Amino acid sequence: MLLALDLDPFVRVVLRELSAGKIGGLIYARDVLLPGYQADLDSLAYEIANNVNTLHAAGVGGDGGTGRNLFTFTPAIVGSAGAAGAIGVNPTVAADGNLVAAAGPGAPVGDNTTARDIAALRQTKVIGGTATFHDAWGQLVYRVGRDSQTAKNEQHSREEIVIQVDALRDQVSGISLDEEAVNLVKYQKAYEANARMFQAVNDAIQVLFDTIGR
Repeated sequence: MLLALDLDPFVRVVLRELSAGKIGGLIYARDVLLPGYQADLDSLAYEIANNVNTLHAAGVGGDGGTGRNLFTFTPAIVGSAGAAGAIGVNPTVAADGNLVAAAGPGAPVGDNTTARDIAALRQTKVIGGTATFHDAWGQLVYRVGRDSQTAKNEQHSREEIVIQVDALRDQVSGISLDEEAVNLVKYQKAYEANARMFQAVNDAIQVLFDTIGR
């Protein structure tokens, strides 16, 4: 979207480069991965609170009262956004255990129907009708672990590529002192051999001139 704007060519290059490398990875984690994890965690917290509150509000507390939520969100939220950070036990209920609605409607004192219904939510597929709270949490943990391992594997792969490229570069442009010493001796011997050859030619010409001169 940003590249579609009328931007300076230099800015375009910078934005394109920021989509790769370490900085690009950090930006991707900040703008895509972490918000995705947060959204899933918020959704899970919201579903837990909503389902528990529905049962708890219908139950009856030890004082005979009803219609109270067990969980509240502070500050208040809109939808599920921010639910994980705002969820907490209703302060009023937390201050007086007698307000916990454990009994079912119309049940005798000491009944625990509502408490058992709330406990049963653990095994109930309430997340989209296909997953339990435990399933949803496991899927989130799996995603985080998978993405983390994928990033580590990708980093290791890129590091291996860099090592191979460096090795190839060194083969082409690198200097080996041992190899250079051998080449120096070879060139010196070749120079000495050429010098002797020219000396022999010079001696032969000198002999020829001396012979003709006689």
